[in-house]
Amino acid sequence: MTKGVSLTPTSFSNDSGLLDLSMEEVVALFLDKEKRRHRDAKDDENQQEAIVGSKIAPMGLVMSLDTACHRCSGISRAVLTRCLSHQVIAWFESNTRLKELSELFYLACEAADDLGYPDLYDGMQDAGYLFEHASPKPVSFRTINWVKSSLHKMAQPLGLAVGMLFIIGLCQSVVTTKSGRSQGTIEKYLSEEVDKFHTHVEERFIRVFAFHETVRRRAKKASDNPITR
Repeated sequence: MTKGVSLTPTSFSNDSGLLDLSMEEVVALFLDKEKRRHRDAKDDENQQEAIVGSKIAPMGLVMSLDTACHRCSGISRAVLTRCLSHQVIAWFESNTRLKELSELFYLACEAADDLGYPDLYDGMQDAGYLFEHASPKPVSFRTINWVKSSLHKMAQPLGLAVGMLFIIGLCQSVVTTKSGRSQGTIEKYLSEEVDKFHTHVEERFIRVFAFHETVRRRAKKASDNPITR
């Protein structure tokens, strides 16, 4: 089922083929590689394990991951989430709307920096995002440094913490399960988190566009009314 898919991590950045796989197929594809990661990647910082955390997590996510570990021959959650990291980053990087959002955000940030409007930049840092159904327990997950770095570039335009963004990606991966298990948790909780993220991207686009336009208007007003010495 997974025959012919490359195991080079960077090859999955924009590989829609990875997104066609179920959670179980992704784990099977990367399991051997992730079991060897500590040994094979010790001299390559980008390939080493990284930790991401959050003060809250969606209701049911940790339970679904733990039961998936049991179904996958009792692997650790760390190995499971490192395997899923490949699908998580492919999912985010395949979102063309998110790419447009990021380009506009960084364009506005550069303009705000060049023209001296840090107040506008500071106002875009926290989107006040909340999970639809949150479990108020701190959580931490294992991923890979290159995945964490890639998520950081997306997290800023979205106004989200990297840990929260990774968690949303894990929800999406669990939703792809073809095992027939976790359906109650997926339908009641995790699929709603994925839907909310898509809504957030569109709402954030409106706010980022306003950020860009405010920088532009301030710059125009300053040029129309230069300060005389």
